[in-house]
Amino acid sequence: MKAYEIMNHLETYFPLDLQMDFDCCGLQIGNRENEVKKVYIALNADNETLQACIENNCQMLITHHPFLLEKIKNMDTSLHQGKFIEMAIKHDIVVYSLHTCLDRGQNGISMNDWLIQKLGVHDVACYDHYEVGKKATLNQAMEGQDFIEYVKDKFHLQHLKYSKNTNKLIQTIAICGGSAADDLEILAGQVDCYITGDTKYRHAKYAIDHDCLLIDPGHHLEVMIEEKLPELLEDLPIQIQIHESLDYFKYE
Repeated sequence: MKAYEIMNHLETYFPLDLQMDFDCCGLQIGNRENEVKKVYIALNADNETLQACIENNCQMLITHHPFLLEKIKNMDTSLHQGKFIEMAIKHDIVVYSLHTCLDRGQNGISMNDWLIQKLGVHDVACYDHYEVGKKATLNQAMEGQDFIEYVKDKFHLQHLKYSKNTNKLIQTIAICGGSAADDLEILAGQVDCYITGDTKYRHAKYAIDHDCLLIDPGHHLEVMIEEKLPELLEDLPIQIQIHESLDYFKYE
């Protein structure tokens, strides 16, 4: 199967015109005419996942976070960007990323649809004009501390951080994988709990002041792509290998 045929298939779900202005989705490196028998799916496009792609005899690396999101200042092959480009070209790997196209998605297929559905909900809707974040009602309401443990269990988390206003009933929730803590300002008063990553001290204060439980499971929550994207490729005549990405952070 040609690389461009795989790209075209994915773009029926996640058209490239859905990407945000700052983003760089789509083909990152490689020849779209290349023959692909096996794809490697990972959260990040970095030297670790590219090396694993090569070692697993894959011809295409598909990621959520794009390699080209970081500005390339030079092609020094002793540095991480130059190494990545050199290795991809040397081994003829096609690198392709979806990022905010997948974050937005359409027809109930997106990063945040996948994340919120994992928590057992109904009445899912977008909460922002970008149509990225999702809000919904839990099928079963629960106390704040119980919901925190529920989130950890559903996403297989050892650690997360949360605001201290846990003494409340959680019925309505919102979620935005990655980094969208400032959305708390439009969600306070709409939902009982907001889940997102990369939060700061001021966000916890705002959550407490406005009676909205804030849960930060980390940006790595978007590793969900490694579970769900293969489902969209399973009917294609290709093999699929998953990276099983670990968080960039370590926690004590």
